[in-house]
This record gives sequence, structure tokens and C-alpha cells, in this order.
Amino acid sequence: MYKKLKVFLVLSVVSIAGCTTSNNASSMPASPQPQSVDYNKKLEILDRLENHDTTLSRMTEILAIEWHHLFTQKNEEDLLNTYFYLTWNLHPEEKERVKKELSTTHKELATYLDMQKKGILPAKEVHVKNIMAERNPDDDGYLVKACYLLTLNDGSSKEVWVELNADDNMETFNPRFDTLDIGESLPEPKNEQEELRREFILRALDYNVINKMTYDEILEMIDMKPVDTK
Repeated sequence: MYKKLKVFLVLSVVSIAGCTTSNNASSMPASPQPQSVDYNKKLEILDRLENHDTTLSRMTEILAIEWHHLFTQKNEEDLLNTYFYLTWNLHPEEKERVKKELSTTHKELATYLDMQKKGILPAKEVHVKNIMAERNPDDDGYLVKACYLLTLNDGSSKEVWVELNADDNMETFNPRFDTLDIGESLPEPKNEQEELRREFILRALDYNVINKMTYDEILEMIDMKPVDTK
């Protein structure tokens, strides 16, 4: 689900494909000129398979399915690593930035770390009690609220509320989440072909999309179409 992992997985597939192509190149005559890539066909596959979720549905999914794992981690290291994963902060420099912003951007994490030091966490059981959403006061996104019912190790119960804003713009989403725009590192397109290539790259960097593809569609995406040897 998370962008950093999606990017890593897709780029790994492309890298493997590149190595395979390089190994075969020594036994094949050089092509007189590079073949034009049909990005329209690739984009047709993405039109059929890609997710059309919103920032609201994405944040609701995170709070409903993922966030409760933070309350059951057995030690500080596991709690930190789970938070890094949930908020897409996977690189070392991103992890260090999170630790430096506990009193500002990542106040929830600071609270959970304190609860763990006091022995309140890890919880024995966690249940999602309620999730609701409303437009935020600035009308530029949704405020998503979730209530979790924790059963503690001493048998007592505790409610924990989480309120996270989901910006209407998927690229900004929420300051707790690292949503670096992959397109920033791509050159500006100079023609229609380069524009299609850019659109393809930005839309294809999604593991949930790749996961739905057939084998032949994956080969089409990485320009490794089956060759008829008959």
C-alpha cells in the first residue's frame, strides 16, 4: 500500500529486466536504432487495473486496517519501525527526521512511546470502535477520526482517539506521511512520446497495480514481450 515500497518493488522488477536484457545483448546483433515504445498500450492496461482511491479512502483504510498495530508492539524499536512503515518513512534520513519531530508533526507517536515507557503498551487486544470523517475547517480535505478500544494486560480498558487530516491532494496527503513526488526527478517532457513516458512511469509505480497484472501484461510493461521461437 505504501508508496516507498511500491516504488522499490516496481523498480526492482525493472532492474531485473534490465540485467536480463544486458546479458542477452552480447549474443545479439546491435539494433540499428531504438524501437519506439507504445506507451498507449501500457496506459490502457493501467486504465483497467489502477486504483482510483481518494485521500479519504486511503486514510480511512490506514486507520481501519493498519494503525491499530502500533498499540501491540512489544518494545520501542518495534513501535518505531511499525510507525516508519505505516507513514512511508523508510529511508534512514526519513527515520531520523521523524525522531526529531516527535513534539511537532508526530505527536501521536510521542504519546505511544510514552505509554510504552509507562507500561500501558503493548495492549493485549485492540478493537476499532469507531471511524468517522468530516470536511476540515479549511475545506481542503477531510478530518478522519478513529477510536480504538485497548484491552490492557491488567484487564482494564482504555480508549485512544486518533485524528488525522487527509488533504484532497494525494501528493501532500498528510505531513506525517512521506509522499515525495517521484516525478520531481524526471526531466520535463519535450514531446508527446516523452509526455506519455512520464505519465506511464508515475502511474505504474504502484505495487497494487502490478499485483493485478497477468504475466504477459508485466512483460508488456517492461518491454520484454514473449518472442516466438518457432
